Amino acid sequence: MNRITGILFSILLVLSLFALSGCETKETSSGASGGRGGGSAVRIEAVVAQKQELQSSVRGVGILLPAQEVEIQSEMSGKIKTIYFKDGQKVKSGDVLVKLEDDELKAAVAKAYSKLVLSRSTTQRKRAQFDAGAISAQEWDGVVAELRSAEADSAAAAAALLKTIIWAPFSGTLGIGKVSLGERLSAGSPVVKITQKFPLKVDFSVAGKYAGVLKAGMAISLFDGGVNYAARITALDGSLDNSTRTLQARAVLEETGNGASTGTGAGGGASAGNAENLTAGAPIEFSLDLPPRLSFTVPPESIGSDALGSTIYIYKDGKAKLQRIEIGTRLVDRIEVVSGLAEGDTVLCVGASPIRDGGNVEISGWR
Repeated sequence: MNRITGILFSILLVLSLFALSGCETKETSSGASGGRGGGSAVRIEAVVAQKQELQSSVRGVGILLPAQEVEIQSEMSGKIKTIYFKDGQKVKSGDVLVKLEDDELKAAVAKAYSKLVLSRSTTQRKRAQFDAGAISAQEWDGVVAELRSAEADSAAAAAALLKTIIWAPFSGTLGIGKVSLGERLSAGSPVVKITQKFPLKVDFSVAGKYAGVLKAGMAISLFDGGVNYAARITALDGSLDNSTRTLQARAVLEETGNGASTGTGAGGGASAGNAENLTAGAPIEFSLDLPPRLSFTVPPESIGSDALGSTIYIYKDGKAKLQRIEIGTRLVDRIEVVSGLAEGDTVLCVGASPIRDGGNVEISGWR
């Protein structure tokens, strides 16, 4: 009985070895498929590269900025004599905000002016003497120099007196004041912030690949809480940002006389809003429609990638040829190819197929 069991065990062992040998041979034969230079060809779908017109847009978030904003500062040291403004007050350009004590400066102006008057009188007398040859040219030059010095001293005294008045540089709304009556200010001390809100600006950035198509004057749509605002690009930076490789741009909101934003833009049904409701310094979404362009597009499954970038396979004489490309905009079911393709190239829709550079392929159908 033990002998019979041993014989049966030997037979089963031999059959198992044959079965394993057959599987290994099959896998090796299959593995040659699509390989370099030999093996059966991999059947795969393909698409012919042709340019088509693309219309796309860029979306992102920008920052709202007022038309003008500055923190008013004292230009000289002095004690505050009078404060003429209230927090949050609307002012016009040139309105006086603060007056510093100026008694000493007024005296300095009067003294400098007296010297100027005396110097002018002396110059007139000396001029007559010089014309008559009674004084030398050197003495005359000294008299003229004294007059110029007196004029400069008088102008400097008047300018210093003028700096005791702090006024609004432009029309706008004041913030919260930072000074008190009787306080002594130093040169550069903050007084109050003034903001001119309109026309509102928005600063935003786009990827460097769009730098060539952005132009001043292009329309841009802004969105805030389901409300749409129209704007127009007014300026672009001359180069890309070194760290982010993006292009900085600035747009200005378009407004009617009552402050409402004009147009509806590309708001996807959003209603047009009044720019009065926007707050400077807040983020705001934007959408920028790019000009139509002719470009190649391929199915997503035809594009691969490695450490060096994006790749595709081109069908060439029955074989797959690896080609490096640069991709652009991703559409719903296609991807734009910016460079690396030529008109009429046959692009393989690789997907998960086991294809290598130089491997045999066969076109099974066309997309």
